[in-house]
Amino acid sequence: MKKIIINALIATSFAATPALADEIFSDNTITSSLSGANSEAVENLRNCLDADMKLASSKAIRACSKAYKASIPNYEIRSEILTRRGLLQLSAGRLDKATRDFKKASMLNDQNEIAVLSQGYAALMAKNYDEAASFFSDCTLNKATAPLANYGLAMTKEMSGDKAGALEAYQKAAELKPTWNAPRAKIEKVRSSY
Repeated sequence: MKKIIINALIATSFAATPALADEIFSDNTITSSLSGANSEAVENLRNCLDADMKLASSKAIRACSKAYKASIPNYEIRSEILTRRGLLQLSAGRLDKATRDFKKASMLNDQNEIAVLSQGYAALMAKNYDEAASFFSDCTLNKATAPLANYGLAMTKEMSGDKAGALEAYQKAAELKPTWNAPRAKIEKVRSSY
């Protein structure tokens, strides 16, 4: 199940970062506002946002930390950097550090749905099912995160023994994103276990 959760987190990172990275690097006012506008700060930001989630290298995590320090006082960018670093931390198995980054990212920007969604996945990995369900429920109304939130909610229900609730949430995730095969595979698995 841990591998499935990590794969969902990787999907979350793909939902979060490409648009932000394009926006940040196409807007010179953002990159030039990095501490001193030096090329090292911009390169750290790029390395953070472009990091491969499957590798979750210490180098990428350090790049996120350096980019975070250089991004003062832009809270929106800092929130995105913390979200990305948290996803890398979670992928590397550092649950406590990831949870701390997601929480801080949410506090910096309460519009950062990916940070909230990621808190749900971190709680799910920690087997805090009620907490995970709460985070996922908070994200089910946002069009961009609703499929991943419903998928996370379904996994939470499945892991806590609510097969009917899991089936319903997997079906909702499949409806919201018809091209995504993961919910359909889980629907079949849950149905066959009845």
